[in-house]
Amino acid sequence: MKMSSKILLIVLLLLGLSLALASGRAYAMAQITMVNRSQLTLYLYIDGNFGCGPVGGLGRFTNSPGLFCTSSVTPGPHRLEARDGEKVMMHADNVNIGDGTSPVWTVTIEDPDQALIKQLDGARYLCTRQYSQYATGEHELTIKGTTLIFRQRFIWMSPNFEPPRKGIGNWGSSEERMPITGRKAERTLMKTRFTYTVSEDGNSITEQSSEGTFTYYRQ
Repeated sequence: MKMSSKILLIVLLLLGLSLALASGRAYAMAQITMVNRSQLTLYLYIDGNFGCGPVGGLGRFTNSPGLFCTSSVTPGPHRLEARDGEKVMMHADNVNIGDGTSPVWTVTIEDPDQALIKQLDGARYLCTRQYSQYATGEHELTIKGTTLIFRQRFIWMSPNFEPPRKGIGNWGSSEERMPITGRKAERTLMKTRFTYTVSEDGNSITEQSSEGTFTYYRQ
C-alpha cells in the first residue's frame, strides 16, 4: 500500500471516530422545562444551582397554561426546586432525565388564603349589635365561593318605637355582596368603609371601620 493511501486511510478513520464522538456528545445533554401555574414569580433551581427564571405567575389569567423557562441539564437524576426568592415553594427529588429528552415540570402552588376561603364555602358568621338602649340587631356574614354576603336584622326593639317594615327577627331581602381578596373584603355605606378580615383558622371574621371593631363568630 502506498504511503499516500495509508495516510488517507488514517485520516478517514480519525474523521469517523471524531464524528462518532461528536454524535455521542450531542445526546449527552438534556433539558428541563418548568411551567409556572401558581400566582408567584418563581425561579428554577437544579441540584441547588440556578437553572432559569424568573417566571411570572398567572395573575388574573387563571385559565392560562402558564409561563415557562427551560434549562439545559446533564442526563441522570436531579433535584428540582421552584423558588420564590430564596424560599423553596415546591421540589421534586430524583427526577431522572434521559439523554436527549426535554421533560416538563409543572408547578402548581395554591395560595394559602385562597385555599382557606375555598374550604369555608358556605360558612356563616353572626355578630350581635347593640344599636342603642332601644334596639338590638344581628349582623350576618356568609361566604359563597369568593364572595362575602352581608345582611342584618333587628332582633329586639323597645315597644316605644315603631318596628321596621320587615318586622322584628326577619332578615328581609336586602343584602350586600363583596369580593374576597386574600382574606379581606370591603363595603362602603354612607361614606363609611367597612373592612372584613377572615381569621387564619376561619372561625371568625373581624369588622373594622370608624364605628369600631366587631367580631363575627362562625356558626
